[in-house]
Amino acid sequence: MMRKAYLIIATIVWSNTILAQQQGLYSQYMFNLFAINPAWAGEADALATSLTYRAQWVGFEGNPTTQLLSIHSPLPNKNMAVGLNIQNDEIGARKAPSIATAYSYKARLSTSRHLSFGLQAGIINYQYRWQDLQYRQRTDPVSFTTDGNKWIPSFDAGAMYIGPNSYIGLSATSINNSSIIASSASDARLRTFFNLVAARIWQLSDDWALKPGFLLRKSLESPYQADLNLSTRFRDLFWLTATYRSDFGAVFSTHIFVNRYFHFGYSYDLPLNDLLSQQSGTHELFIGYDFNIYKSEAPKLKPF
Repeated sequence: MMRKAYLIIATIVWSNTILAQQQGLYSQYMFNLFAINPAWAGEADALATSLTYRAQWVGFEGNPTTQLLSIHSPLPNKNMAVGLNIQNDEIGARKAPSIATAYSYKARLSTSRHLSFGLQAGIINYQYRWQDLQYRQRTDPVSFTTDGNKWIPSFDAGAMYIGPNSYIGLSATSINNSSIIASSASDARLRTFFNLVAARIWQLSDDWALKPGFLLRKSLESPYQADLNLSTRFRDLFWLTATYRSDFGAVFSTHIFVNRYFHFGYSYDLPLNDLLSQQSGTHELFIGYDFNIYKSEAPKLKPF
């Protein structure tokens, strides 16, 4: 049974009908929007760093795992920012470490509102362990004649409106559609994904705030996937978030701010479909620290 599950997961990698796993999927993206939109770079008013570890479908052999290190900071004039994303994504017999650098520019609309535009360029190393797979067709032209290592470029772009209590942004990832297998027998390639994200926070009292939001994912070849979430914040101490993910199920997360510099969180993805009986859910850990490199004041704790 475990071998069968392993092969199912591995098949997902180069199936052109299942595309979402080509892009990093995170349940706590609202605490690191830079992971899905380069225009968010520099919004922490500090050197913002974060580590994310995600183990998806725990219990499946060859289940997807992702690790992400994000670093971004405004430049001294505060109208420009730079960033770095280092990611490792593994599923079945495929591993894809990557590194990307980003630049964003802020166009001020007022003292509390601005537009941000971001570009990101990186490189991905697709590594295939063909020998780990079992085949019904022993003369498969891809795995038996193709180098299991390929480097490809990837380019992303994004734009955001950011106000005092709200944001909305659109990003496009892998806009160059690079081929990910060095074989004429395969048309597997990175597909461009569009991410539309928005949220608004309402202050209910001195202690409590409420924030509804959503994330909509779409490629030209795949159906929509939507995250609809509702978060509540107690003072500046912690967030609780419940999310409905279309065609999947529910996500529950908590995020704690120890102070204005250090914060961490945990999320659990609960499938409400046939996957429920086959695995024990998805776990995601998040750790963030903001360095006050400009020494002017403590980094601002974003209301969202």
